[in-house]
Amino acid sequence: MAQTMDIKGKLQVGPSPHVRSKRTSAWIMGQVMIALIPPMIAATFFFGLQVLLMVAVGIGSAVLSEYAYQRIRYQQVKINDLSAGVTGMLIGLSLPVTAPLWTVVLGSVFAIVIVKQLNGGIGKNYFNPAVAARVMLKAFFSPWITNWVLPSAWGVDAVAGATPLEFIGNRAQTVSEQVPELWDLFLGINLGGNVGETSKLAILIGMLYLIFRRVIHPKIPILYILTTVVIMGFWSAFNFDFMMTHALTGTLFFAATYMATDYSSGSLTPAGKTVFAIGCGVLTAFFRIVFNYPGGVGFAILIMNFLAPFIDGKLMPRIYGHKTRPATKYDRQGELNR
Repeated sequence: MAQTMDIKGKLQVGPSPHVRSKRTSAWIMGQVMIALIPPMIAATFFFGLQVLLMVAVGIGSAVLSEYAYQRIRYQQVKINDLSAGVTGMLIGLSLPVTAPLWTVVLGSVFAIVIVKQLNGGIGKNYFNPAVAARVMLKAFFSPWITNWVLPSAWGVDAVAGATPLEFIGNRAQTVSEQVPELWDLFLGINLGGNVGETSKLAILIGMLYLIFRRVIHPKIPILYILTTVVIMGFWSAFNFDFMMTHALTGTLFFAATYMATDYSSGSLTPAGKTVFAIGCGVLTAFFRIVFNYPGGVGFAILIMNFLAPFIDGKLMPRIYGHKTRPATKYDRQGELNR
C-alpha cells in the first residue's frame, strides 16, 4: 500500500496531448526549405544571382506580411513556424528570372494575407497559398511574368524564348524539333521557364529528401506525374517522346513535389491522397488537351484543393467496431499538429 501511494504521488495529470512528437510545424517547414535548396542552386547556376534575390524578397515579404497581419489583428505572432518562409521561397522560385521584384512581393502578400491568414492561418487554409498566388499573378500580370528567357552563363545575355509546352500545344500529338532532347529537359539545359522548375534532377533530389525524411507521402508526386504521363500517352498513341516531354516541361515536377503535397490544402486520408493525386493529374492533362492551356498545373491543384475536404469526408477510414464512417468533418489540422 505504501508503494502504491508513493507511485500515485509522482503521477501528474494534465491536458492532452500526452504524447508529443519532435515533428513540429517548424521542423516540417524547415525540411521543405532544405529540399528547395537543390532547385534553387540549379536555378542560380542557369539564371544567375538574380534568383537568390528573388527568393530573398519572396521570403522577406511573406514573413513581414504575416508578422504585420498578426500584430494588427492582435494575434500571436507565429512567423517562427517557418510556413511563411516556405511560401515566399516557393513564389520566388515559381516565376521567371525576368519577373520584376514587385511581382514577387505582390504574390507573397496575396498568398499570406488573402489565402492563408484570412482563412485562419497555418493548417486552416483550403488553398495552397503559393499556387493561388502564382495563378493570380498569371491571370492579372502576365505581361510581367511570362517574358521567359533561355538560360545562359550566370544570366548574362539571356535571350527570349518559348517554352517546350508551347511547341507541343495546339493539340499536337508529336514533339516539335524545336524542343530540347529529353536529357536536356531533365537536366534543365537550354530550357526557359520559371526558375525553380528548370532542372528536374534537382527537383528529384528534393523529392527524395522529403520522402526519406517522411515529410511527404511518395504516392502524391508519383501518382500525379504518372497520371499526367499516362493520359498524354493515350492522347499521342503512346509516343514516348511526347509523353516524357509533357512530364519534363512546365511546372509539373516542381508542383507535384512541393505544392500538391501541402498538408493543409490537400487530402489527409490514405485513400484521399490517392484520389487527390490522380485528380491533379487528370485535370492537368485535361487543361493541356481540351483547353490547349500550357501547364494547367495551378488550376488543377486549386480545384483539387477545393474538393479535398469532400474527398476526405467520403473516404475517411471506418472506425473499428462501427459499420459506417463518422459523419463529422475530418480534422484537417490533425496531421499538421501531430
